[in-house]
Amino acid sequence: MKRFFEHLSSMQFTLLILSVLMLWFVWGIFLAESDGFRQGFNAMNRFLVPVWFKNPHGLPFLLKFWFVGLCSVMVILGINLVFCSWTKFLKIMQNKQAASRFVMLMIHMVFGFVALGHFGSFLLGYRYENVKLRENQSFPLPEGYAVSVKKIHFEDDLNILSKRPRERKPGAFHPEANFCEVALIKNGKPVVQGKVYFLRPLVWEGIQVTLKRFTPFGSGGKRRPETGTPGVKLIISRNPARLLVFFLFPVMILGIGAYLVMTWRTRPSPKLNSLAKQEENEK
Repeated sequence: MKRFFEHLSSMQFTLLILSVLMLWFVWGIFLAESDGFRQGFNAMNRFLVPVWFKNPHGLPFLLKFWFVGLCSVMVILGINLVFCSWTKFLKIMQNKQAASRFVMLMIHMVFGFVALGHFGSFLLGYRYENVKLRENQSFPLPEGYAVSVKKIHFEDDLNILSKRPRERKPGAFHPEANFCEVALIKNGKPVVQGKVYFLRPLVWEGIQVTLKRFTPFGSGGKRRPETGTPGVKLIISRNPARLLVFFLFPVMILGIGAYLVMTWRTRPSPKLNSLAKQEENEK
């Protein structure tokens, strides 16, 4: 049993699990690029895990198998993390290189919380993607909340909305000049209102409203110019674990840097070694 526990906490077992995890991700990349599973991965990005399995005909069985396998590998990696942390803790208690081993123990623990936070983002909260709204339209949310679009500001030529990004001329679209004003409403009363730009979402009490794109007004097409005010396509989500991951991830990076500094050993050059041996021989 002791050998079994030592194997679970060994670096060889960690490298094996990481290799399997890398190959599993590579397989997922090939699946995502294939025509038969591309739409399934898009659905996985739009919805949380409970929605994937609620509808038995929603996702292909192979994608569900890939995700369950990914979770299984992560669970095994978590077991390896627990045993590695316990081994580090025992060595710290024995006071052997206590400082560096304590930092490594903290890195293991923070990595575990980061992994749990990422996994929680697949299960907790909600996520609504491609929410199409126009001015003075609302979208209901759980717990009595709703998102209402108050005003849409679009300063560029409306005809570019009917073109693909590759067909647009450079500089034709100005992200800093185009935005929408949204209000978050709870039980019929507005609680917060703000502007939403590209890559600058509105965040309040864990609810995030992100501007994905503007949508054309009407059906102007190529022959008939677009008129009026365009609509917007929003991503509305709530992830309780988001702040935890954003806080702990830089802490983990700083911990890895501190560990490298504490354990760094400069190796003398071969030339210096040969000179030292010559001096010893002369003596």
